Amino acid sequence: MVNVPVGALVLAVIWRYLPGGGGIPNAGRPDYAGIGVLALGISSLLIGLTTKGVDSHTWTDAAVIGPILLALVLLVPFVLIENRAAEPIMPMGLFRNRAYTLANLASFFSAFRLFASVIFLPRFFQEALGHSASSSGLLLYPLMIGMVAGSLFTGALIGKTGRYRRWLLGGAVLAAAGSALFLQLALNTRLTTMAFWMALIGLGIGPMLSGLTIVVQSNVDPADLGTASSNVTFLRQIGGSVALAIAGMLYSDAFTGHLREGMHQAQAAGTASALPWLSIIGAGATFLAVLFLPAPRRNPADTTNASAPLSSLV
Repeated sequence: MVNVPVGALVLAVIWRYLPGGGGIPNAGRPDYAGIGVLALGISSLLIGLTTKGVDSHTWTDAAVIGPILLALVLLVPFVLIENRAAEPIMPMGLFRNRAYTLANLASFFSAFRLFASVIFLPRFFQEALGHSASSSGLLLYPLMIGMVAGSLFTGALIGKTGRYRRWLLGGAVLAAAGSALFLQLALNTRLTTMAFWMALIGLGIGPMLSGLTIVVQSNVDPADLGTASSNVTFLRQIGGSVALAIAGMLYSDAFTGHLREGMHQAQAAGTASALPWLSIIGAGATFLAVLFLPAPRRNPADTTNASAPLSSLV
């Protein structure tokens, strides 16, 4: 209900004020086949993962494994279609670029921390501590403020120094530290203490939101900037869906194991298992992907400048 009026307003503004470009010169036929197969594959994957993460199913249940297998099978025709399409929606040749591939891997795993925090912390605040839905949303502010601050400062630092790897590695370390602190989560943990932990996680997630896009834009050809940048965000969403399925399994196991201690204690145990472990795994995988990023092909401070490779950066 919230998105409909906002979306209508955005469409009205675009219709009224966006200048017409007269079309794209020499534009090829849209990749309808690739779009269709990709949409079907992603939908199947999300159905399978959502079923596993939300309902009490095992990985071998038909409702879980069936859609996931279908998504994997559709990957083969999708790659074949993209290799032959005149204007592919996801050019396979981009994955031969090491920086592009590693940035997408980092984006995929960075979503583990974001989605685990955003989903399980409100559940803990409401079901274990008894806060209202609106109150639990307000309690997430340290995480959100940390994310915004981390993203803005990282973008500014990359623009000022022309280096990106050190800031992204620092973000992964901060997120891992904040996530590890949540292993101590209990019913009597002070909200101010949790606010500090959340701020650390947010400061660690923030650099990935802006930094990984800069990494991609600094290493791909200008003609591929739009596609490459959108794929970073796309794989972050897929990573989040995978994360929720894994987190749901961790939460359920811990919750069931502590039911004898009481419902609220079981809620705390489930959150203390799902959130930190999933976030630590995501932070570690992100750290490794960022660690092997190559030097940028163009200065990250000015991605529109097709300068020579800068081996002294990062």
